[in-house]
Amino acid sequence: MQSIKHEAKRNAELSTNVDNFRSRYKESSYEGTIEVSFPAGNIKTLDKNLFKLLAGSNKVTFKPTWHQRPDYVSIEFYNTTMFWQLILYINRIPSIEDFRDLETIYVPPFNLIVDIMRDKISKTEIVDLDEDTSDNSEARYFKIYPLDDRERNIIKAMELLT
Repeated sequence: MQSIKHEAKRNAELSTNVDNFRSRYKESSYEGTIEVSFPAGNIKTLDKNLFKLLAGSNKVTFKPTWHQRPDYVSIEFYNTTMFWQLILYINRIPSIEDFRDLETIYVPPFNLIVDIMRDKISKTEIVDLDEDTSDNSEARYFKIYPLDDRERNIIKAMELLT
């Protein structure tokens, strides 16, 4: 039987991985010593195609065995746990804990998911948060500008104390 570690690694490499649909941001620490690239909290591709996904979805009666287990729905309809987040998203359910006591849920067909995969965001399109991003509405939710003069002075003073 395959371990969770191997399944997670395999799923991360699939083109259907939810992180492939997210914007990416890069942040460097002060003085440029560490660089971190992270996916955004928003999923633009799904937001853009929400109504297309809803219109093409099948309305399915909620089973008691799916109580707080959207991964079971994903396995039943797609033979993988990969799409549990999509199930929650389509049904506008904010967390696994809220995936319970439902009458029906919407489940998009796999061919529709494959169709919107073509719209994913390239990992090479990265917004650098160390640059002034005040004109970039994509980055405004994370950090508008890394350090102002006051913050730089505090960091320099702290370095002098150590």
